[in-house]
Amino acid sequence: MKKGNLVLAAICAVLGVGVIVMASGYPKAADYGTGVPGPGLWPIVISIVLLACTAILLFRTLKMDPEKNTKIELWTTGTRRVYLTMAILAVYLFLLPILGFIIATFVLEVIFIQWFAKKNPIITVVISAAITMVIYCAFRFLLNVPVHTFGIFTI
Repeated sequence: MKKGNLVLAAICAVLGVGVIVMASGYPKAADYGTGVPGPGLWPIVISIVLLACTAILLFRTLKMDPEKNTKIELWTTGTRRVYLTMAILAVYLFLLPILGFIIATFVLEVIFIQWFAKKNPIITVVISAAITMVIYCAFRFLLNVPVHTFGIFTI
C-alpha cells in the first residue's frame, strides 16, 4: 500500500503542477473586461486542492505503521468497474472535440446514470439533458468560457 500511495502521490503532484502551468496561460478576467473570472480560475483552484490532498496522502503514507502496509488488490470486481469507468472517460475525452460538448456530455451522462443508478430511460434522458445544459450555460454565460457546442454537427 505504501508503494501504491507514493506512486499515486507522484502522479497527482505532476498532474496538479501541469494543470496549474497550463491554466496560468489562459486569459485572465481583465482580458474580458466583464469582471467574469477567466477560464483558468477553476482548474487552478482544483489543482491547488489536489496538491493539498497529495501532501496529506504523502504525509500519512510516510507516517504509516508497518502493520497497515497491506497489499493492494489491483484486479477485483470493484477495480474492474473503476477501470471501465476510466476507459469510458478516455473515450469521452477523445470524442469531445469531434462530437462537441453537448452531444458527448449528454451521451456520457446517459451511460453513467443508466450504469450506476439504473433509472427509467426517460428520466435518464431528461436528467442528462438538464445537467448538460446547466453545465453549458455555467461555462458559456457565467464563466465566459467558449464551449465547442456541437462539434462536427455545427452548421
